[in-house]
Amino acid sequence: MASKLRLTLAIVGALSWACAACPASAAEPTSRQVRFVIPAGMLDHALQALATQGRVQLMYAPDLVGTRRSSGLQASLSAEQALDALLRDTGLRAVQVTSNAFLIERAPAPVAARPPQPEPIREPVELATVEVTGTHIPRASIDVVTAAPLTRISRAQIEASGYQTVFELLSYQPGMISHHPVDVATDGGFQSQQPFAAAATTSLYGLGPRATLILIDGRRVANYGLASAELGGLTDLNGIPLTMVDRIEIMRGGASAIYGADAMAGVINIILRKQQTGGEVSARYGLSERGDAEQRRLSLSYGEQTDRGGNFFLGADYFHRDALEGSQRDWRTADLSRQGLADRRIPLGYFSLFDLAIVQPACPDDVRDADGQCFLDTPRYLTLQPEMESAAVYARLRQPLGETLEFDGSLRLGQVQQRLQAAPLHGSIALPPGHPDEVLPDIPTLLDYAFFDVGPVRSRSNSQSADVDLGLSGLLREWQWRANVSHHRNRVDNQIDGLISNSAFSQALSDYSYRFNSPDNPPQVLSALSPRVEVEGDARFDQFTFAVNGPWFSLPGGETQTALGVEWSRDALRNEPDPRMLEGDIALGAQKSRLDDHRYSSAFYAEMSLPIATWLHADAAWRIDHRQGYGSESSPMFGLKWTPLETLTVRATSATGYRAPSLFELRRPSIGGGTLEAVEATPGLVPCGIPTTFQGVDYCLVTHGAIENPNLQPETSRSHTLGLVWAPTESFDLSIDRFRINRRNEIVTTNAVADPEAFPLSLERDEQGLLVAINDYFINVGRTQVAGWELQSEYRLDTQAQGRFTFRLAASYLSQLERQLSPDLPALDYAGHGSPKRSVLAALEWMYGNWATTLNVHQLGPVEIAAPGRPCATLNEQAGKCRTPASTTADVYLAYGGFANWRLSLNIDNVTDRDPRNYDPAKGGYDIAYDDPRGRFYLLSAAYRF
Repeated sequence: MASKLRLTLAIVGALSWACAACPASAAEPTSRQVRFVIPAGMLDHALQALATQGRVQLMYAPDLVGTRRSSGLQASLSAEQALDALLRDTGLRAVQVTSNAFLIERAPAPVAARPPQPEPIREPVELATVEVTGTHIPRASIDVVTAAPLTRISRAQIEASGYQTVFELLSYQPGMISHHPVDVATDGGFQSQQPFAAAATTSLYGLGPRATLILIDGRRVANYGLASAELGGLTDLNGIPLTMVDRIEIMRGGASAIYGADAMAGVINIILRKQQTGGEVSARYGLSERGDAEQRRLSLSYGEQTDRGGNFFLGADYFHRDALEGSQRDWRTADLSRQGLADRRIPLGYFSLFDLAIVQPACPDDVRDADGQCFLDTPRYLTLQPEMESAAVYARLRQPLGETLEFDGSLRLGQVQQRLQAAPLHGSIALPPGHPDEVLPDIPTLLDYAFFDVGPVRSRSNSQSADVDLGLSGLLREWQWRANVSHHRNRVDNQIDGLISNSAFSQALSDYSYRFNSPDNPPQVLSALSPRVEVEGDARFDQFTFAVNGPWFSLPGGETQTALGVEWSRDALRNEPDPRMLEGDIALGAQKSRLDDHRYSSAFYAEMSLPIATWLHADAAWRIDHRQGYGSESSPMFGLKWTPLETLTVRATSATGYRAPSLFELRRPSIGGGTLEAVEATPGLVPCGIPTTFQGVDYCLVTHGAIENPNLQPETSRSHTLGLVWAPTESFDLSIDRFRINRRNEIVTTNAVADPEAFPLSLERDEQGLLVAINDYFINVGRTQVAGWELQSEYRLDTQAQGRFTFRLAASYLSQLERQLSPDLPALDYAGHGSPKRSVLAALEWMYGNWATTLNVHQLGPVEIAAPGRPCATLNEQAGKCRTPASTTADVYLAYGGFANWRLSLNIDNVTDRDPRNYDPAKGGYDIAYDDPRGRFYLLSAAYRF
């Protein structure tokens, strides 16, 4: 067929993924009588309703149906009879291809010849079944209007985007915030000195990755093996090759009633390719305008039909990307003085304890500037884009075992290696009396020093993942059942070089074996001073599910559909830090703790699709989860669709959600453990074990540590959406939705410094009641409320002479991001602070003959520099740069398919070669969550089908 086939499916009952259901239900005779209630309207909508109510599969090209209309149908008929009635006088007919599937085609009777049109580029035709995010009940089509806002990224849009990873693709979607592997490794700032846990993920609406559930084919997978100290457990999107993805669906709003814990802000469902006929080999090569950031990719996919109507699919992928360092881009610096802003470079040398000023610079000669000063510009050393090498293989088999029984299974193996670096370790050092490098013995000084001779801190991670899914489905009368068992594992080995051992450094200070800023330090001394640190992590997730679904009773709008299911899962996490990390022997590094734990969970869910009337449809879901150690949590959800006009649908949802404490949060927070700190001696803290006074202010010298909190409770949320979908013609649709999410009992890290009475668990006193330590711990005290708007629109124009045009627009506006870290602190609105309120993605696609081209435009709103409730920094205000301005980038895609079996394409990202611009001195001229550091980038692709 000349254009993509629309797969309209409705099968007996509902599965969380419907890919295996079609063959099992195909054996059901289509001659049985069904009560059809199909309103008058567009023929396309009528066919979708017939497929749902009759539980049959329909295949047809959208252009074939076009703007034809239907007079509707209300009768008890077989599916074949109902099709004949709907298609009467339309010039179309239904051809039965299996016992439960029909192909809609032109009737043989003579019809008016259509003027010839240019043949569009043909994509591989993959007659896969439909999976819909946000429900366990199968829908008639992936294009059906859902009660909750749903964004769909098709395979064609993925190709046209030019992105090479799932992480990059999702990062540029409106409403998304990216969590870059460098940002994750450094816990959110370029000043971090211990890069760790280099995973890549995204989240919705500023609620963080803990509130966004990421699924693969509707299933949970194991988290990244190492938990981030700042973000907790993450799903590493770099471990999912984009070449194996069929489409991605983003459900916005709470979905815990469908998927359980963590789905408070929404769900990202990454749907892998299921089948194809024949094979395809593709190669891609990318390079920036400046000749760096090179990328290479080779992928293979092959599929064929098996006996009894089954199919087999195999995919393999290899990807390599060169590192891009901060020193390779002029704008990457902590010195923003050329823009009239602050210079955040770190001065190096001896500084006086009297006036805290550098009295003598000290650094290697090759680091000194023209004026002889010494500065450490940390962003220049920090990796902008990690070096990455990945390999993956994916296989899937679907095989009917009889008339009403089917097996399906999949196996996915992957490995991702990443390398990144940070600045040389640096800090303030008190030299012992008489040390040969103490150049100012008469002035009390400290030495601000960077270990340039040791080199940058370098992190290398090797992540290996394995995912196995086995399923069996069948048909029992009008109900379908499915049993599924899955195993998911992610193992990470992390090696860090360039850190400093506290014990070795203390020894070197006392015996003078290490000389500061000397080129003559022996290699054996440097090796002892900076030993390699190794960390291991292993995350596992095992799950068993059983689900049944089917029709229950009839309503005026049609037959209700019901889904029931039970789930059992085991979540395990093992983190094995280096012994030096456990002992606190890493200078200026967070003390880590060993973790080896697991937790069992079970759940029961029920879902109903209720066609109350032809113009009113309700969806109801309810789920109860039981987590080991936390009891049970109930999550209801209700959705409503009202169609007052044939072209207008009003929709709304209301849902609750929750997130149980992760295995990582059951332990103590990762902090710079064991350090001695001075805190003001307020009435709630005294008496002090070690009192001191500085400039007339009393302080307590205390040990800063961390403890566990055994009384953590789940976070909870409530979300609401309200919107409308307007489709006045078959070629145009527009949706606009308002959302609001309120998350309570948030788990945050806190201590008693700000409010001793509120957090007494943080205070540690000796036997005499003297304060000796203040400990951080996790506690349920935070609250966040977000609200905003989502807009999506698409317009399609088919012309006889100029080809097909498609315009897409997606936009997100965050009107509120109110956070309250604890009850005693004020609630602050962070919308537009640190991240933009507005994000827009527009695309113009043109298909003509063997050519296809797409222009993608991405726009981000301005960002306030100051934190909410705080004034703009003096230098920023004087320079008139209290906000980072809005930014716009454009990407171009061009493809040609005129050669037999070949497809050639070119992507040009950031065609205007826009450099990042950011006026926040703390970010080093660049926002890692939004900016592309490569500049103009070219990607050539070639694919051959056989």
